[in-house]
Amino acid sequence: MANYSPQHFEPRAKAVNVKGVANRAVATVLTAGLIAQPLMSPLAAIAAPSTDNGDSVQGGGSSVENTVAAGNQAVVKTAAQLAEESAKQLKDAQAAYDAAQKKADAAGQSQKQAQQQKNQASQAVSDNEIEQNEAEVAALQEKIDELKAAVEKTEQQQKKLGDLNDQLDQANKSVEDKTQALKDAKAKQDEAKKALDDAQAKLEAMGMDEYEAAKKAVEDAQAKLDDANKAVATAQANLDQAKAAEASAQQEKQNTEAALTTAQAKKQETAAALAAATTARDNAQQMFNQAQAALDAAVSGTGVDLSALEAAKNAAAGELKTAQAELNAATDADATAQANLQAAQNTATAAQEKANAANAAVASAQSAYDVANKEYKDAASKRDAAKSAYEQAQQTEADKKAEYDRLVEVRQQKRAEYDAICAEVTSAKNAYDTSSAEVDKITQEIADLKANMTVDQNVISQGMFGFMNYIIGGSQFTATQKKNAQDAVSTLTGADDKAEWYDKYVDQDMSRDANPLSLEQLRNALTYLDTQNNLRKANGQSELSVSLRMTVAAALNASYSSNNGLRHSNCYFDNAENLAGGGGAYTGGETEDTLGWPYTGLYTQEKVNYENWIKKYGADSEAGKDLIAHRYDSYYIYQNYNDVYSGTKDENGKERGDGCGHYLNIIDSATAAIGIATGSGKNTDSEVTAFDYSDDDTQADFTVSEFKKLLNDYIDSAYNAGGTQEQKEQLKQLQNQLAEAQKNYGSTSNAYYAAVNKKDAARDAYTAADTNVNTAKGEYEKAKSGTAAAKTAYNAAKDALGGIDIESLKQNLDTAKGEAATAQAALDKANATLADSKTKAAEAAAHKAKARSARDAAKAKSEQANEAYGNATASVKDLAAKRDAAQADLANKQGSLDEAKKADDAAQAGVDKAQAADVQAATALSDAKQAVAAKAQAVSDAQAKAKAAEGELTGANKAFERFAGAQKAVDDAKAAYDAAVAGVADAQKQLEAANEAVVDANLEIVKAKAELANDEALKADLEAVDHKASLAAGTTGNEKLVKLNAAYARYKAAVDAAAGLKAALSDADAKLSDANDAYAAALAELGDAKDALAAAQAEYDKYHPKAEPQAKPQVTQAAAKAPVAKKQAAPAALAQTGDDSALAGEVFVIGGITLVAAGVTLSDRRRKQM
Repeated sequence: MANYSPQHFEPRAKAVNVKGVANRAVATVLTAGLIAQPLMSPLAAIAAPSTDNGDSVQGGGSSVENTVAAGNQAVVKTAAQLAEESAKQLKDAQAAYDAAQKKADAAGQSQKQAQQQKNQASQAVSDNEIEQNEAEVAALQEKIDELKAAVEKTEQQQKKLGDLNDQLDQANKSVEDKTQALKDAKAKQDEAKKALDDAQAKLEAMGMDEYEAAKKAVEDAQAKLDDANKAVATAQANLDQAKAAEASAQQEKQNTEAALTTAQAKKQETAAALAAATTARDNAQQMFNQAQAALDAAVSGTGVDLSALEAAKNAAAGELKTAQAELNAATDADATAQANLQAAQNTATAAQEKANAANAAVASAQSAYDVANKEYKDAASKRDAAKSAYEQAQQTEADKKAEYDRLVEVRQQKRAEYDAICAEVTSAKNAYDTSSAEVDKITQEIADLKANMTVDQNVISQGMFGFMNYIIGGSQFTATQKKNAQDAVSTLTGADDKAEWYDKYVDQDMSRDANPLSLEQLRNALTYLDTQNNLRKANGQSELSVSLRMTVAAALNASYSSNNGLRHSNCYFDNAENLAGGGGAYTGGETEDTLGWPYTGLYTQEKVNYENWIKKYGADSEAGKDLIAHRYDSYYIYQNYNDVYSGTKDENGKERGDGCGHYLNIIDSATAAIGIATGSGKNTDSEVTAFDYSDDDTQADFTVSEFKKLLNDYIDSAYNAGGTQEQKEQLKQLQNQLAEAQKNYGSTSNAYYAAVNKKDAARDAYTAADTNVNTAKGEYEKAKSGTAAAKTAYNAAKDALGGIDIESLKQNLDTAKGEAATAQAALDKANATLADSKTKAAEAAAHKAKARSARDAAKAKSEQANEAYGNATASVKDLAAKRDAAQADLANKQGSLDEAKKADDAAQAGVDKAQAADVQAATALSDAKQAVAAKAQAVSDAQAKAKAAEGELTGANKAFERFAGAQKAVDDAKAAYDAAVAGVADAQKQLEAANEAVVDANLEIVKAKAELANDEALKADLEAVDHKASLAAGTTGNEKLVKLNAAYARYKAAVDAAAGLKAALSDADAKLSDANDAYAAALAELGDAKDALAAAQAEYDKYHPKAEPQAKPQVTQAAAKAPVAKKQAAPAALAQTGDDSALAGEVFVIGGITLVAAGVTLSDRRRKQM
């Protein structure tokens, strides 16, 4: 049926019905028609039948047809009329053609725009399909990636947990080993203490008075012997010094004697020279007198008796001869005396050397004797000691055998006790496991119940801040309570006294369970309060109230300390603070004998430390009394006994663990209020528990019971905001059940661990007993070996004593002393001979000098007699000359006499000096000899005293022999006990370190388990995701899976957009279809107009031979525009909605996965899902 358009009545266009794939064919046919039509005749074109889709043209025909019909009717018209009509027809045909061309252009533009819109809509649909494909693949890949990451992280956490469990096992093993080591050390300490007590008891049993007296006698005798030996050594040194002085004096005496002899010889020479000079001067004087007298006689004419002069001359010659003979004899005697003197000198020197050698031999023999004597005494002492040791070893062997037999019986007893306690452990373990499971079950029930209840999250998120504001705004609270709550809020928010570390460590997210500012941790802190007050009551102190400001202070300080290795911040608290590692609720008992961590460390251990300090100072000492009197005044102890309060450190700076500050803070009488907080601050998982104290009674805001009820009611209000009444009641019941279960857990835990400790103690006792048996057996065997060794040592000591030949050395000493005495006698004799020889030599020298002087006098006298006789026979002139010569000779002789007199005086002075020195040397030698005699006697006396002291010491040692072994046993036992005490202290420190490692390992395991639980929960959440359902819903339904939800939301958004895009494509497709129809109709009309124009042109040309040039450009223009239709129709070849053929075989890479013709596959699947 033809289409009808009231705006445009276009019959040809109505015959064209282009739909679907046919549009492409129609566009091709129309294009081909436009090209072919110019080849047809106008009439043929007009007569060509319509080839529509079975729809024929109906109606009155077109204007062209009417024109042709009219022309046929006018055949009979004239040529002019025909020419005019043809011109009019041509003009009309041209106008119709132009109008059709314009209409075709407009329809082509509309078709082009419709095609573009359709293309855009089609591209959007295609893009949407791709987006769906990519979004689905991305969602699936995101799930795979997250699940893979969760699995890997879970595996890592499981491995980490396994490693941590291994570390815990190692730490527990270390604790067991260290515990065993401590027990072994304590057993050794006990054993050493018992050995010490036994040794002291044995020693005391011997009689302490007698022991002390015997010991003092030995000490006194030893001191006396030491003094005597020192005196001998001093006397010997003095004797040696005196002998050296004597030898020096002897040498000095010899030197002075030689000097005296030399001086005397010199004096004799000068005396002889003086005598000779005197004689020569006297002779010269006589010669001068004689010459003067002879001259005077000759001048005066007095005669001279020649006979007398001659007789005198002969007599003088005779005297000269006699004097010369005497001089020769004196010279011989002097030579003999000098030879004798030299021989005596040599003899004395040799005798002195022998005496020196003999004295040296005496000294050497004395030294050898002294050394041997000391060795003998030492050997005797060692023999005595070896004998005592042998006797003691025999006694020790008997004691060790008895002890070994006793310990065998003890071991049998301890084994029986250990077997009995094992049954108790099994029963306690079953009760412990049951109570632990009950706590876990109720805790899970509470968690499940809360998960199904509506919670006032605002109350939870405001944590401690909201709680304090609740008090500030509550009408039921006092003005002081409100003020303190306001102060607490100012501190909590950092508005007042904000610490410099506040922003770094304080977590403002108070909904985080581990945050000390959270309600969860605030409620955990309540569990510590009753125990705190029970301990104070046990010490006679008042109960503490709860301070709101101290509670905030504790929470802030816990935030700091958890980030800083359990160090104090020194901020916020009033007068004291205790810190403990670890957090959560307190599960121990409330009395001293049932305490759990941290009170076992803060209170129990430090109370023991305090008692130990009192013992260390002594309870009766001033310090001990002071510690007892001020036990409940922690500040006094801190000020006056800081080591007691803070503890001490070893030489390496490591704390010894002997401080008492935590214990003293708990029981301090001045404290009025407390605040407790537990948990971890920002940036850390480490938890601590802080106890902050105040001595300001205005801070005592609530009693413990009031505060516990107030806080529990406030927290319960957060859960009471939602849930049914039945749920609330159930929650309350479960919480009560949990409290009871936790108490039961604490009791069964304490009972179990107590049983385990008893088992350990019993096992340790048995092990210790077994060890003691083995040790005793070893000691018994060792004692037997010791007895044998002592016997061997005793025999060796006796042999060693017998091997020292003291008597031979004594004989050698006596022989040396005899030889020294003989040498001294020979020396004395040689010295006497030397003195006599010196005297005789001096006398011979003097006699020689005298004979020389006599001879010289006789010679001078002979010469004078000769001179007198000669003068008597000489002339006056000769006599005058002789007188002058005699005078000159007299003057010369007088000068010689003066010089001789000076030399003689000097020689005399030398003799005097030498004599004085000799006298002094003789005195010194005499004194030295006396000193040697005195020192020798002193040595003899000192040796006698030393020998007497040796006898006293031997007697004292013999009397003390029965005590010596016992005292040595005490000394050895004391050394062993001190070593054992040090071993216990070291083992205690190692055990404490191992316990800390266990605590740390448990904390790490708790953290790792929490992380593993989170990871496993995430893995379970990911595994629970229904991929198809999540695609359809656009979310997994789990808010935690943010990225995966976004991936599914992306796919859902693409699917939701697809419907609109497809609707837009359908609309664009319809509009394109309409545009194609309109365009085809316009082209058909244009074709008709063109045909009509061609026919009119032909008709016109027939009547107008010269064609008008204006017509051709119009036809040419129309022909030139025809291809546009082909270009416009070309886009119709693109794939249409629902046509997937254009996608077949295409390759898409989406999310790392290669898909072939993915568009087809995924489109089909989406259709099924939708």
